[in-house]
Amino acid sequence: MEIKVSNRTGFCSGVSKAYDQVKNLLQKNSEEIYIYGELVHNNDVIAEITENGAITLRYLEDIPKDSQTKTVVIRAHGITKFEKDVLKNKFFSVIDMTCPIVKNLINYIKKKQEEGYYTVVYGKKEHPEIQGVIGNIDEKNVLVTLSALKIDNKKVLFVAQTTAEEEEYKKFVVEMININKFSEVLIKNTICPETILREKETEKLSNECDVMLVLGGKHSSNTNKLFNIAKKYCKRSFHIENVEELKNIYLSAYDKIGIVTGSSTPDKDLHEVLDYLKNNYRTF
Repeated sequence: MEIKVSNRTGFCSGVSKAYDQVKNLLQKNSEEIYIYGELVHNNDVIAEITENGAITLRYLEDIPKDSQTKTVVIRAHGITKFEKDVLKNKFFSVIDMTCPIVKNLINYIKKKQEEGYYTVVYGKKEHPEIQGVIGNIDEKNVLVTLSALKIDNKKVLFVAQTTAEEEEYKKFVVEMININKFSEVLIKNTICPETILREKETEKLSNECDVMLVLGGKHSSNTNKLFNIAKKYCKRSFHIENVEELKNIYLSAYDKIGIVTGSSTPDKDLHEVLDYLKNNYRTF
């Protein structure tokens, strides 16, 4: 069995900073550390920090009564301005670990809205990142969609969810321009460069391997994106969250295995998968 691992694996820089910050807080503090929303979209990571004392708050209504003496961490996806204001009012300390790339996206949209641009965001309305972005800009002058639509606005800015698939975003923009009559169009590629590189590596490996293993959370947008790319080029592609799911997949000792990970997948998950393959198959 030959195993080929993507060059870029494990946490991206934004997730890594948020995870390290929470780990440091848990080590230094004897009291509970709260996180508003899932820190990252990975069940194993959430289970780990929960076991070590982190408490995830899913709604503002979950804020404890003694919050004035507590610390809360804002997740890497970001949150709305309203939510942030409430947290600042309720907690002793608020540590904002919103990914810098998401913050840049928010600031860019705000600036262009002030210049009169109507914003079209290629993304998923229900995704935490998008909800956070919309909650920090002029909501009346924005459309979030994955499907091209006819709109009345003439001066338009196109941006994308930072974890969107680059080629699909390009197709979307072209279709929007073809079916509308814009007088002015500004197109900004706001997709995280790290996710673009992982897309390209996934496509390359998928064309070279018999089996693709895409490792990461089932509700992780960027991991699902990599899985969709892998499926295009490699019929035997599998999205797994951990090594336990791998044990249910039939593999041959003659298979060439390609492995990629989502940006919220910890290195230890990858190492467990590699150890399993090396212990159960002759690898080279």
